[in-house]
Amino acid sequence: MIYKKQLMRRLRGLKQNKEKTDAEIEKMADDKIEAYNLRTSFAGLKEEEIDKATELYLKYVTEFSLESLAEKSTLVNMVYKEILKTRIQEFIKTEGESKQGAIPLHMIEKMMELDAQILSDKEKLGMLKKKESGSFVEAMEELKHKVLNYYNTHGGEIYYKCPYCQQLSRQIMQLEGYEVEKATFFKGTTLYNVELMNLYHQKILTIEQVAKILGVHQKYVTFIYDNIYLRKDDSKNQA
Repeated sequence: MIYKKQLMRRLRGLKQNKEKTDAEIEKMADDKIEAYNLRTSFAGLKEEEIDKATELYLKYVTEFSLESLAEKSTLVNMVYKEILKTRIQEFIKTEGESKQGAIPLHMIEKMMELDAQILSDKEKLGMLKKKESGSFVEAMEELKHKVLNYYNTHGGEIYYKCPYCQQLSRQIMQLEGYEVEKATFFKGTTLYNVELMNLYHQKILTIEQVAKILGVHQKYVTFIYDNIYLRKDDSKNQA
């Protein structure tokens, strides 16, 4: 078990870190703790398998931009299964060579089961989509879809790291008794309120007042007025 404050003190005491800032020392400590926790997550594998699993994990995290704790937890499990699958493949090869091609059926079944689980994990993580060199807008739309999908499936739970043992824990919110109401200050995922636009349209509120209420720049008010309120003809819904 690694304690962050103790580790930071040890790192601060090293000669090569004398000129580093507190933020840099904390980043070094976080990286070491993450690496330690990652290798611990692959407990039960051989040392060389842990090295391979760690290499695969870091490759996937970077290549597919996996950021959330839930995604990383799923990825750890998926990589673990990939290493087990490789182990089974090597066992089948050895058995086939030593027993003149005879292959144990139960190991084939286990490998197929792992294949199905790995495929399911990759689908959850969005790793099966072909990479396309789309525009910035397309990339943002994909990211927005991913964030909204995660919120819809995990909106009632919170993942966090224990400040003492650094292990992941989960808090689940009980939603019984809650009544769902429309978010009147959003249109889709855009900050927007039609009643406020009505008051602005009727010149009851100034652009400065609307911007202050929404907490945005005046140019944003002009943008949503021209591109949403007028274009969608919300002015017909005046109070």
